[in-house]
Amino acid sequence: MNSRIRAKLLPLAIASLLAGAPAFAQDTSSAISGRVVDASGKPVANATVKVVHEPSGTTKIVTTDADGRYAAQGLRVGGPFDVVATSAGGQQVAEQHDVYLALSQNTAINLSPAAAQGAQSLEGVTVSASSLASTFSPDNKGLTTNLSRRELEAVPTPNRSIQDIARLDPRVQISDRDRGQISALGQNFRYNSITIDSVSAGDPFGLEDNGLASVGSPISQDTIEEYNISTANYDVAARRGVGASINAVTKSGTNEFHGSVYYAFQNTNDMVGELRNSSGQSSKYNGFDKNWTAGATVGGPIIKDKLFFFAGYEEAKKTGVGTSYGPRDSSAANPVQGLTNAQVQQITNLATQLGLKPGNYTDKFDMVDKRSLIKFDWNITDSHRATFRYNRTKENQPIATAGGTTYLNLSSDWYYKNRDNKSYTLNFYDDWNETFSTEAAISYSTYDQGRSSLVGGAQPYIQVYPGNDAATGGVNVAIGTEPSSQVNALKVKTWNAFLAATVYLDDHTLKGGVDFEQDDYYNAFLQRAYGSYQFNLNQFANGGWYNYQLKTPVNGYSLDDVAARYKLNQYGLFLQDTWQVTPALSLQYGVRLDIPLTNDKPLENPCFAAAPGKSFTAYNANGSVACVAAKGGFGYSNSTTINGNRVVQPRLSFNYAFDTERMTQLRGGAGLFIANGPSVWLSNSYANNGFNVGTYNVTDNASGLPGSNLAGVGAKPAPSYDPNNPITPGTSRVLGSSSAKMAVDTVDRDFKQPTVWKMSLAVDHELPWMGIVASLEWIHLKVRDGILYQNINLGAPTGTTQDGRNIYWGPTLLNGALSNSSTNERYNSNQAFDRSVTRLTNTSKGKSDNVTLSFKKAFSDSWFGAVGFSWNRATDVNPGTSSVASSNYQGNVWTNPNEDKATTSLYSIPKRVLASLSWQHRFFGDYATTISATYDGHSGSPYSWVFGSDVNGDGYARDLAYIPSSVNDVKWAAKVTDTMKQQFMDYVNSDGYLSSHKGGVAGRNATRAPWLNQLDLSFRQEIPGLFDGNKGVVSLDIYNFTNMVNKKWGVERRATFPGIRSLADAVVDANGKYVYDISASKYKDAAGNYIPNSTPLPVNESLSPSQRWSAMLTVKYTF
Repeated sequence: MNSRIRAKLLPLAIASLLAGAPAFAQDTSSAISGRVVDASGKPVANATVKVVHEPSGTTKIVTTDADGRYAAQGLRVGGPFDVVATSAGGQQVAEQHDVYLALSQNTAINLSPAAAQGAQSLEGVTVSASSLASTFSPDNKGLTTNLSRRELEAVPTPNRSIQDIARLDPRVQISDRDRGQISALGQNFRYNSITIDSVSAGDPFGLEDNGLASVGSPISQDTIEEYNISTANYDVAARRGVGASINAVTKSGTNEFHGSVYYAFQNTNDMVGELRNSSGQSSKYNGFDKNWTAGATVGGPIIKDKLFFFAGYEEAKKTGVGTSYGPRDSSAANPVQGLTNAQVQQITNLATQLGLKPGNYTDKFDMVDKRSLIKFDWNITDSHRATFRYNRTKENQPIATAGGTTYLNLSSDWYYKNRDNKSYTLNFYDDWNETFSTEAAISYSTYDQGRSSLVGGAQPYIQVYPGNDAATGGVNVAIGTEPSSQVNALKVKTWNAFLAATVYLDDHTLKGGVDFEQDDYYNAFLQRAYGSYQFNLNQFANGGWYNYQLKTPVNGYSLDDVAARYKLNQYGLFLQDTWQVTPALSLQYGVRLDIPLTNDKPLENPCFAAAPGKSFTAYNANGSVACVAAKGGFGYSNSTTINGNRVVQPRLSFNYAFDTERMTQLRGGAGLFIANGPSVWLSNSYANNGFNVGTYNVTDNASGLPGSNLAGVGAKPAPSYDPNNPITPGTSRVLGSSSAKMAVDTVDRDFKQPTVWKMSLAVDHELPWMGIVASLEWIHLKVRDGILYQNINLGAPTGTTQDGRNIYWGPTLLNGALSNSSTNERYNSNQAFDRSVTRLTNTSKGKSDNVTLSFKKAFSDSWFGAVGFSWNRATDVNPGTSSVASSNYQGNVWTNPNEDKATTSLYSIPKRVLASLSWQHRFFGDYATTISATYDGHSGSPYSWVFGSDVNGDGYARDLAYIPSSVNDVKWAAKVTDTMKQQFMDYVNSDGYLSSHKGGVAGRNATRAPWLNQLDLSFRQEIPGLFDGNKGVVSLDIYNFTNMVNKKWGVERRATFPGIRSLADAVVDANGKYVYDISASKYKDAAGNYIPNSTPLPVNESLSPSQRWSAMLTVKYTF
């Protein structure tokens, strides 16, 4: 369109473009709206607008109001659609063809006859909503990215995963490539809302590292029609999306039969690159041998124009799943320094002699995923439409718990994680008259997860330290059933319902409704139910243990009795008005109320609730002692829940269109948003009440236990473990006398799920070249209710360190320093209870600021592209890295434990550059060649410098390191030589962060791994099919092409979980002076010189070849 014509048509475009209504459905459909005007720009009242989805004949007919406005909602996603306006007298006014609608978006389509003679070249019809309509729309008030089917087929998707798609929004990044964690705006990966056809695809309980219900894709990506990714959706129907709301809708059948058959393949010999370590040595990937996916889709009519079906089935398999870790003299990609093959063999020989089945680190297993889907679409009438969908995803995933820089786990410690997820969903879209519409949905889902050992069956967990340093830690080998897998089963049943109504009243569009979710949980989880031992090598050989831990039912309860069982009902009410204030200004304001309700409470522990400072004994009904608290309890009930803790969420947003030659708009909003935090965080208080489970943690420096009794029951040797008769400390047959500790997790009675205020402001402008749109977007998050885990059983401090930190050690001295024996920690704590008695409460501290500058060109002229630059700074108090309450507590780092202080978030990525480009050309016939690339460059992950030992005596090695100003600023252990001391200070002085913070405490997450560059490529070629209308497609996706060019590029290095790197071990003397010890092997390089732990930073590849280049070849036949 030339500039003269644009100038004549722009006033009409602005007036009509901004006459739309908000998108009605938030998850499963699309909407269209606009104005019908005559050649002079006057509105055409009572005109009939007919919207037809051409592939299926699905039709919706609406009538314009007195101002010529119309709105059609609950439409299919995609297209093409034909939109035809006819006057009340039956004369066609205008029409528009080839309209494509985006998921969860309202596209403005405004129709008029030619406005001037200068528009003759437009064939008499002026369509004021161009291909830019989805961007320059009154409904565009927040921050959203849409990806159509055409874009999904073009962009590189080397992992066939949601992560491949989510990262295409510049505000969303994969914060941990190996785990596949999707983080938005620097928020916890568990705070996203991920739905497919309005049914949650997120982790239903909170046990998964990636925040999804499956380790692979929760649904076949070949069944997806479109994605919508939002980081600020101010519509009150939007719920539970503190981070990102990632919505997808599946494909539907049409009036023609269409389908596909496909096969994707990868093998590690030829299609996965080698990884080069710091010494320049390269190693092949051995996490699996082959990776393939095979599937088929088909859709078509059952009754033409009325009833349709679509079905898909996919099976994926990884063969030869194993570990990349091994002894230092093995060929493993990640050698464990300080451990040799000879030591591993000696440990396995000893374990076999004891009747155990240790396995080895070279075992291989297969992972299998099966994904199926069937969907029906029913055009009941032109005013009523319904869909039904069933899908199932079943996974059998072998978990090679692998190892780390200081440990190696043999295959008896590995396990299968078996998942089975089914969902049924029914949606209704109804127009009852010209001004009243409704949408209703109901769904039911089941999720089952269990674990089973890969080798050896039920065995105790055993750590053997070949360096004879079990007391101080160090390199170790683990065998036996992994502690968290000894009793671990999950079942979740979920009902969801949604009902919303929209009323059109001239300039106002009112929307109100209710949603409901009921989750029925069963979680049997008992860590170390089979027992857990620690030995050094001599102790293991001579039958003496150093440490023994056990959790077991007490007071007559069984394993099934101690499982967490509860129902949680969540009700949502919402009301909203969208007001077209002027032709240029649209306002949306409303409120949402979320109310959690449950009648189920954790089992009351009378000893915990007893008054502090006074001895208390509780008795069972038969008169036996149930629990004893010699110092009393904590003075409040452990049975509190979030029942009734409602959250009122006001929201306001706007869109203003400027009267400029080229389209320009200002948009923004503010509102409160609540996350559906991991249910397991609430479940911990049900499972860990301290009354029906006893916790034993016994250290025996005498090492006197005969090895023949290792995990045996009576005279039976291991592995004849009987879960109904575990080895219980306190019985003469094993441990002499020792009483169980009560481990209790509690939830503050006023606790609310994570809640944040969001405020955003953005401007969009159409540039004069190729339809490129430039956007500058800012969003601010302020925590209202964050998570804060506190250990309430620390006891009073016994002193302070030289930098003012609290000490909890007892007064026993050892070589001039306070003893770091576990029997001496938390000296003033309540000894009837475990070392970690947690309270989950809220904090109001934490925030995030994100600025994004982006340029995007829609798919036209055979190419599309986008580039975005993002800046982020996010802070939080607790990163929420785990599913276990005590692990969430110790998954943090601190100056003083329990402090309510916000610092840099573990998920904060300060700088990011994201670019994508796709070019398409038909070199022969109608067969397209497509070349695409995606570049993602961003700051490295943060980490904290910590002490490698428990310095303050709280029981955990999570203390931020003190950085000495000189050698004489601290004391040194006797075995640390002057040379080692100087090497330590030389390193401190050479490090930019450490040298600038000498004489102070290291900051939490204050240091970062190196910048990361990743470039993915995709080549796609269509070829002739066997019959007319059929095509073959051959595609090659290359992941991390940068690493193919240079082995040093594209490798993500991360500090040891949870983002920590130890500078030195330390204790404190009687005066609180630090005594540093850097003599352990973890602080030495091959020549014996000092280096910090984790030097260089480790590379993690536990699930996939995520740190090297890889290729996936796909062959598809479409019909």
